[in-house]
Amino acid sequence: MRLHSCALAVIASVVMAGSPATSVADDTSALQDAIVQMKKIIADQQKIITDLASRVAALEAAKGRAATKDEDIPPLEIPTGASAERSTQAAAATLMPDLAVIGNHTGTFLVPRGYDARNRFQLGEVEIALQQPIYTGMTFYATLAAGADAGFAMGAEEAYAALSRPFKLPFDADIGKRRIQFGKANALHPHAWHYVDQPAAMAALLGPEGLFGNGASVNYTVPTRGMFANVELGMWGSSSAHAHVHHEEEEDAGPDEHDLGAQISGDMPVGRLWLSKALGGSSEMELGASHAFGRAANGDNIRLTGLDLTYRAFPSTFSRLQLQGEAFWHRRTDVVGGSGSHTRSGHYALLTYSPDQYYEYGVRYDNTKYAWPLDGREQSLSLILSNRLTEATLVRLQCKFGDRTSDILLPARKGYSEVFLQFIWGAGSHKHPLQ
Repeated sequence: MRLHSCALAVIASVVMAGSPATSVADDTSALQDAIVQMKKIIADQQKIITDLASRVAALEAAKGRAATKDEDIPPLEIPTGASAERSTQAAAATLMPDLAVIGNHTGTFLVPRGYDARNRFQLGEVEIALQQPIYTGMTFYATLAAGADAGFAMGAEEAYAALSRPFKLPFDADIGKRRIQFGKANALHPHAWHYVDQPAAMAALLGPEGLFGNGASVNYTVPTRGMFANVELGMWGSSSAHAHVHHEEEEDAGPDEHDLGAQISGDMPVGRLWLSKALGGSSEMELGASHAFGRAANGDNIRLTGLDLTYRAFPSTFSRLQLQGEAFWHRRTDVVGGSGSHTRSGHYALLTYSPDQYYEYGVRYDNTKYAWPLDGREQSLSLILSNRLTEATLVRLQCKFGDRTSDILLPARKGYSEVFLQFIWGAGSHKHPLQ
């Protein structure tokens, strides 16, 4: 509109300036001046249009950058044919739990006659372990075990769900059947031990298979400065590792391994306090206290107490020095016979040194009495050599010397000597607790 009005004004001025008295030269000069003015106006308008186009282009570019600030969402692709089959297989794989199979071969040599597995190297136990996250903060664990003592009948050794901060509560929990957190080594599977045979104090006062329970527990990590502190409380029903083969003709053969251990039947409340503190940059100390109580099958009151101490030092990257000891007290009050309280105790101490990630040398001292009403005791010293091929595969040799005054786990003998050979193999992705 501006260009049009300016052109009309120029033409009008030219027309008004033109008169018969005006010469042709003056008319030509005035027309040229009008053309120059029109060209100038057109140039100014083109400059304005160019500036406006530049501003529009800048605004469009800014709008595009704002739209692509977040990552672009790829278009949905519906797989077909071979790609659909691969997607289905991948989805099914995510539903499969982590799986591991572990075999524990043991041999016992130089023992007196009367022990069934004397001078025989054989598979003692095989485990199938499963692990799978089931929900945010929830994971299930299951261990199916088959032992030579039960004719390799498969049973559920552990099957429980571990909850981390359930429902945003400030504690963790375990629900199901598992090895109870009583002491330091009871919660570990035999293939995670630093020795072949179970320490005598654990076998005599906790049980040849350890202390198991079926129930639930909660544990709370106390917010302390410079120290780790954890408290665990549980209510368990007493349970064994798995079923055993029982022969009626052996009922009157005297005490056997099933007469050992805590002997708590029914409800079993358990509590544990665990403290840990770093000592400098390459060592640490752990202290633990555990307590359980309940009733025997005949109504006797039973109390079980444990204390444990662990010291670790790491002189170099792969070397480790560890001192571990546990003490147990088993108190049984004879309600039926009225003979009062009977307290039996036992302990062990283990010293191990690993110069690298492949070899470990150890010494273990055992000293224990058997829980009332059994009589007898055991004292021994063991020398242990382990060669770890992988994290789950190892070969171990243990030489043991001592005195045993009761025929229960092994024949009684003064000044006995025994040699244990162990081979453990494992395969799979299931994670087992190790020390």
